Amino acid sequence: MLHRTATRSLVLPTPLSVVMPFIGAAAITLATQVRVDLPFTPVPITGQTFVVILWGLIFGMRQGALAAAAYLGAGALGAPVFAGFSSLTALWGPTSGYLMGFVPAAALAGWLKDKGWTRNVVSTTLAALIASIPIFLLGTPILAAFVGWNNVVMMGIVPFLVGDVVKSALAAIVVRSLER
Repeated sequence: MLHRTATRSLVLPTPLSVVMPFIGAAAITLATQVRVDLPFTPVPITGQTFVVILWGLIFGMRQGALAAAAYLGAGALGAPVFAGFSSLTALWGPTSGYLMGFVPAAALAGWLKDKGWTRNVVSTTLAALIASIPIFLLGTPILAAFVGWNNVVMMGIVPFLVGDVVKSALAAIVVRSLER
């Protein structure tokens, strides 16, 4: 986390910048437990994607990606942070690709924030929707290995589109409220 400024002096991380990824990982963990299982797919509806993208939209690319990475790292180390309080096993199942999409999704949300996409509710909603794309891009091929390519769209994408629009709009409202 050390970086150089334009004058080449060394800038040390602040205590808050070191702690924020862990606070973000805790927030993702809490949101993960908001879960709705769907009878026709192994992928549940959870609040985790909301927080993953929201964290990037609020705190930027670096903090968003670090929070998502800390969350995944905790699960990989055996902490029960994933949906249903699971841990390492979730990283090898049908939802593992979606989980792996969290780091690029949070980073993309933060990058869009850093580029000025959070100036109004419409552009912030669009930024959140765009940030959802890596989750689907990494999640659906892994899910397809479990359910087949013929089923993956109806089991891994379609059921989540309306929810992603709602989560994105809610994230935009939160971000805009915080920036006022």
